[in-house]
Parts: sequence; C-alpha cells; structure tokens
Amino acid sequence: MYPIQLNLKRKHIVIVGGGKIAWRKLQKLKGEDCTIDIVSPTFDSLFLNADLPAHIQCFSKQYEAKDIALADLIIIATNDKDVNDRVRLDAKRHQWVNHTGDRSQSDFFNMKTVAFDGVTFNISSDGESIQKTQYYAEKLEAFLKSLEGDYDAKN
Repeated sequence: MYPIQLNLKRKHIVIVGGGKIAWRKLQKLKGEDCTIDIVSPTFDSLFLNADLPAHIQCFSKQYEAKDIALADLIIIATNDKDVNDRVRLDAKRHQWVNHTGDRSQSDFFNMKTVAFDGVTFNISSDGESIQKTQYYAEKLEAFLKSLEGDYDAKN
C-alpha cells in the first residue's frame, strides 16, 4: 500500500449503504469540498435525524449501476453481499473503491487520524483490524498529550 492523502475538491463521492458504517464514513467526508450521494433503500436513524448540508444527498432507493456512473470515489457499506459485489463489478477502472465487507476488493483503506499541534498522524492496519487501529490511536493520543508544550519549549 502507498499511503497518501486525497484532495477531494470538486470530486463526487458515492456511499452505497445507509447504516452505521456508512455513517462513520460520511463523518470523515462531510467537511470536504466535494459532493456526496448516499444510496440505500433504508437509512439508520443517524441519517434520518441529521441536518445534512446541501452538498450531501440521500437517495432512498435500491442500488443501480447508474448511481455510481459519475463517482470518483465509491464506498460500499451495505450488509448485503450481493449488492456489495455488484457495486464492485459496476465500478470502472478509474473509480477508486472501498469495499468495507471485503478488503480484497478494495482499492484503498481509510486511516484513523490523530491530530496534534498542527501535525496529522494517520494510522492504518491496511484494512485488517479497525479495533487494533483504534487501540493504537488511543495510545498515540495519550502519548502526544504527555508531550503538550514540549516542542515549544525546545524552540
């Protein structure tokens, strides 16, 4: 894997799925300067109770290939293996896909981000274990807090 940060300005993101995993993915994306479509026949109450900004649209419908036709980046986050696999098959070669149910079908994995003193640390298990990633992120955050003011004192 090649670790990078993506500039999503003027990009179009499609999330297929309306559950808790889709919600978690949306939380990391919603502040980006991009458009986001979320396609799902049903949505978790987190979506239903949210006041989403204009650049984010929810579509209550069954997935169709045309839903991802204009996407630059696709996140597959349903609990239906057949739908997940169909989205992956419908994706074009130039579209980047994160298949949350099958890492072998993903082009990229999300990283846990820890920000401290103007520096961003990204932690990843290459899609293996979100629990392990979260564990080490908590350890890193605690360590960094113990350094509060350390850099300023040295400069």
